[in-house]
Amino acid sequence: MKIRTRVFVVAAGAVAAVLAVAAAVTLGKAADKPAAAKPPPLVSTAPAVVRDLPIQFDAQGHLVPLQQVDVRPQATGTIRAIHFKEGEEVKAGQLMFTLDASDVAAQLSKARAAAAQVQAQLDEAQRDLARSRQLARDNFYSASVVDAAEGKVESLRAQLDAMHADIDGSRVLVDRTRVVAPMAGLTGALSVHPGSLAQQGATTPLVNVVQMDPIGVEFTLPEAELPTLLSARATGAVTVALTAPDGSTVEGRLVFINNSVDTATGTIGLKAAFPNTRRLLWPGSFAKLRVTAGVDHGALTLAPQSVLEGPDGRFVYVLDGAGARVAVKPVKLLRIQDQLAVVAGLAGGERVVTEGQQGLKDGMAVRLAK
Repeated sequence: MKIRTRVFVVAAGAVAAVLAVAAAVTLGKAADKPAAAKPPPLVSTAPAVVRDLPIQFDAQGHLVPLQQVDVRPQATGTIRAIHFKEGEEVKAGQLMFTLDASDVAAQLSKARAAAAQVQAQLDEAQRDLARSRQLARDNFYSASVVDAAEGKVESLRAQLDAMHADIDGSRVLVDRTRVVAPMAGLTGALSVHPGSLAQQGATTPLVNVVQMDPIGVEFTLPEAELPTLLSARATGAVTVALTAPDGSTVEGRLVFINNSVDTATGTIGLKAAFPNTRRLLWPGSFAKLRVTAGVDHGALTLAPQSVLEGPDGRFVYVLDGAGARVAVKPVKLLRIQDQLAVVAGLAGGERVVTEGQQGLKDGMAVRLAK
């Protein structure tokens, strides 16, 4: 029994040794065999195209009235009547409010009565002066009497001029009890009602009036676009288009460029005017704009995803003449427009890598996707 056990152990050890030798031989052969080469990366390309491209900038802004006036009373008084409804359009010069004019009307009557009294005194003094001159020629009056009569006439004339000035001032106060629209536009909410006291110099206006047609849009653009914008404006080539709430496009014009750049945001403030005959555009609303500043002749365009960002700036991968390797070409991104990247730094016509840039290096061999 012991002899059989020993034979079995020896046999098992021999088999293990044979298997180990076979494995070593197999590994040695595998090590001697060269590894399969990794294929070049697969990329897609598109040509760099030179074309005439309109210079366009997309912006966002808010609608604002080009003219807006706060209607305030120029005299203190009780509101007697309101001659319009809030929220309706008024014309320039249209009567809007009537104030109680009892006190100023009384002042005007008093000034007129005082002027009439002085006028009567002046008439009497002029008759006295005429008689004095006649009697002085007949040697009945001395020259001093004539001088005194002339002085009285001049004094009454000055008083009459003062009375006429009082009448004019009272008439102005009476006119101010009639508040008229300073311009044509749409009225806002009323802050007073009949019977309310309208005070001169109050902080809250009676109502405000805004111009609706044309209407303006305030927006900003990056300061880098300012030279292009100014150059196009000098030739009258700047147009602005707005998307109305109903989806239609409204064409407008640029009417204002601010005189300084906002240093906090690096933007320049602008304003455009648009026709608003249908009243679709409302002050305070959000607006999407597209500014066209002439045409960029010979613009070099690429697919936006082909422009990459590196430590030294933006660059693209360009195929060499044989189309088997890529080379790094630095470019300057001018703008993104209509799903195209407008760049500088290429001649045009180069095959630029648009997909598969991950892992690429300068001079690396590539395969082109069909």
